[in-house]
Amino acid sequence: MKITLIISALLTLVSCNKTLEQNHKDLSLNQIINTNEDVLTDFIEVPENRSKKNGKKIELAYTVIKALNKNSKKAPLVYLQGGPGGPTLIMENAFKNTPYHNDRDIILMDQRGTGISNAICADYGNNLIQVLAKDLSPEEEYRELRKILVHCKMEATSKNIDLSAYNSRENAADFEDLRKHLGYDQFNLFGESYGSRLGLTIMRDFPKSVRSAILTGVFPPEINFYENLVGNFKQSLFEVFKVCDNDADCNTKYPDIKTDFLNVINLLNKEPYTFKFNNGDFVLNTQDVLLMLHQMLYRRSTIEQIPSFIKAIETKNDDVIRNSLRPAMGTISFINFAMYMSVNAYDELAFNGVKESVKDLKNNSELIVAPAYFGSDARLLEEWHSFRAKPYENKPVISNIPTLIANGRLDPITPPGNALLAAKHLENSFYIEFEADGHGVSFTPCFFEFSLEFLDNPEVQPDFSCVNMNTDIQWK
Repeated sequence: MKITLIISALLTLVSCNKTLEQNHKDLSLNQIINTNEDVLTDFIEVPENRSKKNGKKIELAYTVIKALNKNSKKAPLVYLQGGPGGPTLIMENAFKNTPYHNDRDIILMDQRGTGISNAICADYGNNLIQVLAKDLSPEEEYRELRKILVHCKMEATSKNIDLSAYNSRENAADFEDLRKHLGYDQFNLFGESYGSRLGLTIMRDFPKSVRSAILTGVFPPEINFYENLVGNFKQSLFEVFKVCDNDADCNTKYPDIKTDFLNVINLLNKEPYTFKFNNGDFVLNTQDVLLMLHQMLYRRSTIEQIPSFIKAIETKNDDVIRNSLRPAMGTISFINFAMYMSVNAYDELAFNGVKESVKDLKNNSELIVAPAYFGSDARLLEEWHSFRAKPYENKPVISNIPTLIANGRLDPITPPGNALLAAKHLENSFYIEFEADGHGVSFTPCFFEFSLEFLDNPEVQPDFSCVNMNTDIQWK
C-alpha cells in the first residue's frame, strides 16, 4: 500500500516553474535580504509560542512586491499559501505577472515552519516519494512512515522547536505582527485552500486589520477534516465520470469510463504494474492510481486528462502514466510535512481523527482500498505530538468583513458545501461556483477580472458573468 498526499489545500504551486523552485531552494538567510524600489525582502522576528513570556524567537522570511503605480494608496494584498506546509516566496514572479501588481503592494511570507521560515525536515518529501515507489502493505507503509516521522521529530527536538506552536492561531498572529512591522493600517487577504482556513482565523482574531478577504477552495475551521476525506474524493471523481458520460465527445472516446476505472483498480489490486520513473522502478498499484486521480481533480486542465489516464493504465502506456505521476511528486517535494503534521494534529485531532477516518473508509468501499495515507494520516498525527486545540478553534468564524468566496464544483478535498457553510456566517460575503473546475479556480483571466472588481469595491457583488461562459471540458 502506498502513501497518498492529503493536503487540505493543494497549492497554487502548479503555476510556478522549475526556475522558481530552484531559486527557492538556493535561498539562504543572507542571500534573501534585499531592499530596492520595487521589492523589499527581509525577515521579521516573532515569538515562537506567544503563550510563553520571554520565550524563543523565530525569524520569518517575507517579500513585499511594490505596486507598479507608485502613487497608489490602495490597501495591499497578502497571499496566504495552502498546505499547510507550502512555501510562499516562490510565488514572487507569479504575482509580479498578475494585475494585482498594478496598483497594490503584494505581501508574501513563508509561513512558520515552511520555506526558509524556521522549517525542519526539509527532505521529508523526498523520503515520502521513496516509500511511494514501493509496493507495501498498509502496516508496512505505516512502519516506514513512522520511521521517517520519528527521525524528523528527533531533528525538531535537537533544534529546540516547540511543535505546539505550529498551528493556525500562531500562524495568524504572525501576519498581524507583519502588518504592524510594515506599517499598513489594513490589508486584503487572499487565502487558497489551507490559506482560506488561515484567512478566516485572521478575520476572527484581528478583524480590524482586514479590509476584505478572497477565499478559494474553502476549508473553514468547523469542518472536521477526517470525516469525509475519501467520500469527498469519490463524489468528485464519480461526478467527473458522469460529466464524461453526458458529453458526446467524451462518451464516444471513453464509453462507460466508470466501469473502466473500477476494472483498472481491481486489476492493479491483484497485480501492480512496474515501470521506469526517474531512473528507477516505480510499482504502480491501486493506491497510487487513487493518489494520481485525486491530484488530477484539482484543476480543469488535468480533469480533462482523467479518462485518457485510465485508458493508459489499461494499455500500459508508460509515457502517459509518467506524465500523470509527476505533478503529484512535485507537490510532495514542495510541502514541509513537519508543518503539515503539526497544524493538522493541533487543529483537527481534538475534534476528529482515526475513528472518523476508519468510518469514512468503510462508507466508500467501491474504491476497494483508500489511497494510502488517507487511512494512516490521522494515526500518524496522533503520534506526532499531543498538543490539541481548544473547542474555540472548531467553531465557525462570524464576521461582517466583505468576503469573496470561490469554489470549484468538482473539488475533491474542499467541496462547495464547505464554502457554503462558511458563507452562512459571513454576512457580507459573495459566493461563486465554477461549474467545471476542481480545487484550483484562481489565476485565470476571469478570476482576475471579478476579484479586482471586488477589491476596488468590496461592499458590492462583482460581475460574475465570465465564470461559466465556458464550462466545456476539453477531453484529451
